[in-house]
Amino acid sequence: MPFEFSFTPDQEAFRDAVRAFLAKEVAPIVPAMDESEEFPRATVRRMQEEGYFGVPVPEEYGGLGLGKVGYCLFLEELGKVDASHGTIVGAHTSLGITPLLYYGTEEQKQRWLVPAARGEKLLAFSLTEPGSGSDSGAVHTVAEKDGDEWVITGNKIYVSNGREADTIVLMAGNDVKLGPNGGVTAFLIDSNLPGFRVGRCEKKMGLHGTSTAELVLDHVRVGPDRVLGEVGKGFHVAMTALDVGRVSLGAASLGGMQAATHQALEFSKNRTQFGLPISEYEAIQFKLADMAMRVHALRLMVYHAAAHQDRMGTVPKQWSRLERVEKTREAAIVKCLASEWASEVIDEALQIHGGLGYIRGTPIERAYRDARISEIFEGTNEIQRLVVARDLLTRGL
Repeated sequence: MPFEFSFTPDQEAFRDAVRAFLAKEVAPIVPAMDESEEFPRATVRRMQEEGYFGVPVPEEYGGLGLGKVGYCLFLEELGKVDASHGTIVGAHTSLGITPLLYYGTEEQKQRWLVPAARGEKLLAFSLTEPGSGSDSGAVHTVAEKDGDEWVITGNKIYVSNGREADTIVLMAGNDVKLGPNGGVTAFLIDSNLPGFRVGRCEKKMGLHGTSTAELVLDHVRVGPDRVLGEVGKGFHVAMTALDVGRVSLGAASLGGMQAATHQALEFSKNRTQFGLPISEYEAIQFKLADMAMRVHALRLMVYHAAAHQDRMGTVPKQWSRLERVEKTREAAIVKCLASEWASEVIDEALQIHGGLGYIRGTPIERAYRDARISEIFEGTNEIQRLVVARDLLTRGL
């Protein structure tokens, strides 16, 4: 598999346009959003109007048609500005749009994918339950067949965009005895359906601009048109979405690392101690060098993985088993390293800022709080190491 990679002029132009938009529209509202802990509706609306919620979606389905590489470019730039906005986009695009694009029927794509890509609807993804987090196949929300319809009952937790979403890609158990392979089905649940309601919204350490909601389903009745993919294949739908999400999470982490490194670099050149800028001291120089090395390495990993996913296309039935396992291992590696390196780089940036970095409301303090969740959501890093190790034991390096 080739490792050489470069951006096209069109991709570079897209990056420049995104950077200018985010600097004007998003960056100014982030401190107030973080303090108020309110969903940034106005800036989300502006991003939807620009097509940024459908970056990887083909133009025929209302998107910008820029693939995973273009999507990662967008999330990298967004990650430099604010992790909350990045999480909102990721929950919608990586986890909501991907299942529709990869597994939806043409009718489902026209009904749900097109308005989502155009920014007319907001999506969410729901797998986690009170009794199942890392054990994502242990789904207790039940989908019972009643004639041609399904009746869904259960509770979901930790749903990003759960309070605001128009439609949720939701996993429910069609036959608990079969477990994840055959016993879980993906459904498209509109938030206005009878029996559906939003429960508790969590107060969080970071990502203050996002909702993290409980969803309650009390005998929600849906037709066969709401089944996404095949009955019993919901676990495959979920894992495919998470493979995309883990690489794009890596792109957002890359952006956060770059922002923290830049802030630490500039601060070190202007902060004087013992008569010299602290950037003149080897202790600080070594920190900056380690930070830059992680940024460089992660950039290569993220875009290599994104380009690989673009080459594979969006029709899972055409993938070989080898392509599937390689994609999954690669996504796990990117997610695990990106989230841990981001925490390390931001921590070092805070250390370089000294006491100022610990003050509430500074960009570094906010980045420190926002980064921690990346080692947990979209599959804990312990699970990512299991994925890598099991594939390593099966196939070797």
